[in-house]
Amino acid sequence: MLFVVNRNAGNGKGIRVWREIEARLQRFGTSYTACITATAEEAESRVRMHIDRHPRTSVIVIGGDGTIHRLLPLLTGTEVALGVIPAGSGNDTARGFHLPTEPLSALNTILHGRRRIVDLIQLNGEWTLTALATGFDADVAEAVNRSSYKRWCNRLGLGSVAYLLGVVETLSRFKPADASVRVNGIDHHYKDVWLTAIANVPSYGGGIRICPQAAPDDGELDICIVHGCSRRTLMRLFPTVLTGKHVGLPYVTMLRGQEVHIESSIPRVTYGDGERSGTTPLQAAIVPGRLQLLVPPKEQPSHT
Repeated sequence: MLFVVNRNAGNGKGIRVWREIEARLQRFGTSYTACITATAEEAESRVRMHIDRHPRTSVIVIGGDGTIHRLLPLLTGTEVALGVIPAGSGNDTARGFHLPTEPLSALNTILHGRRRIVDLIQLNGEWTLTALATGFDADVAEAVNRSSYKRWCNRLGLGSVAYLLGVVETLSRFKPADASVRVNGIDHHYKDVWLTAIANVPSYGGGIRICPQAAPDDGELDICIVHGCSRRTLMRLFPTVLTGKHVGLPYVTMLRGQEVHIESSIPRVTYGDGERSGTTPLQAAIVPGRLQLLVPPKEQPSHT
């Protein structure tokens, strides 16, 4: 197995987690290969070479959702299993797939878990594992990524707080726009759209349960559209999104389908797995069974 360590993930958390994991691997005499990376390009190069030599290996990411996202093209449709030891700020992949967030528990899943076949989202020819955000939520992600408070929140282990600060920062300047959302060939038109989220798992943004019914192996995309509400109403929405209770509100529309096309009267930035993925118009589709993911066994061993 290959451990890919993003030394910069979570403001240095990646390398700290790796030291803990490496000590445990050495203690038990586990065979492994590791690469410590500082850039996505370096990680991609090392993973590609490893997969060429070991086509049914496991690639274990110690980092955040962005590192996982960059490696998806190398893993998609192969016999390589992806393992995750979270060390980022949002860690939506771990949360969405109910993976352990504590490093040694996550390692336990890597060593004793099972392979689960999961779906991927294809956006304009690129791959996303957890969710796509376009509109207000994507602008929040952009604000957080360029902020100084993200680094401090990561240092304190408060990735979700960084997202909430981004919400406050974005709220004053964001302007909703009309949008058309085509799902499985059926057009839906909305006025004053704040956001359209396309999800493969229930949550994003560090724990926001945007599509609580989403499942990563059902061959469906879950879509949440927030539209036709004031800024004050939008602020009242956020506490309900944390628990998924927003789905019944009159200004929230939930849709499901295999293909989604979005056009907006104002071009909107789009984020996939917390990474910038272009602007609208966008064309997304679910592609079933494209990734093998290491998940906890039916009965989790008590220790590694």
